Amino acid sequence: MNRPVAFLTGAGSGTGASIARMLAGEGYRLVMLGRNRAAIEAIGESLDTDWHFAEADLADAAATEAAMQAGLAWSGGQIDALVNAAGITGPLGKPIGEISVAEFDAVMAVNLRACFVTLSAALPAMYARGGGRVVTIGGTHGLRGRPGRAGYSASKWALRGLHRSAAIEAGAHGVTVNLVMPGPIAVERMRGLWRDEAARMGVAEAEVVAAYTERMGGALRRLSTPEEIAGIVRFLLGEAAGNITGQEITADGGTIL
Repeated sequence: MNRPVAFLTGAGSGTGASIARMLAGEGYRLVMLGRNRAAIEAIGESLDTDWHFAEADLADAAATEAAMQAGLAWSGGQIDALVNAAGITGPLGKPIGEISVAEFDAVMAVNLRACFVTLSAALPAMYARGGGRVVTIGGTHGLRGRPGRAGYSASKWALRGLHRSAAIEAGAHGVTVNLVMPGPIAVERMRGLWRDEAARMGVAEAEVVAAYTERMGGALRRLSTPEEIAGIVRFLLGEAAGNITGQEITADGGTIL
């Protein structure tokens, strides 16, 4: 029997890389979409599975569509899972009125439109096979507004409408569609910022992390790890989640309650 095939965006670093390792460990063959060839191929070479790099700047809809089709050609049309883990933050701290249209569009292109494009290619292929799973990494900025993050928040809110609609359409074909909504995740980029701030302030990194988590709040007073988010994706792709669709799984340590 053929091993399952998962298509994944954002595999080159952080949470996406952890998801790639999880998928390989679960026996999936991988099609990894993105533009950072060196990073994604390094991840691929570390995995004990078959994999294919489908090059695309996810901000480019035509390139993303072409990469999806190239991946389907590699897999012989097989796609059992689609995981959208790519995303960008866009401008930080800029209020509406200072964010340019180009900056706003750039965030929406990667965080929202790329997901629409991957869904548009994946769902018909899944329908033809009689089922499949879609999981997208959203975020808690899609559950509340934040000053200085209008574009990012708008993209995460919009993902909710897109995926709920997709879940309704796809259900008749045996496809589930769900969102994971993390709060801040302790990826290497965050750790680098903490190290830099600790060096600038002349304090231990642990003090900077403690201050950050205190400002963030939340019942558990800590950030999620990439491996924890990958674990939620694993669950949503598994048999136990077969009757879960159109849902938003929040993983933020109890920050939004």
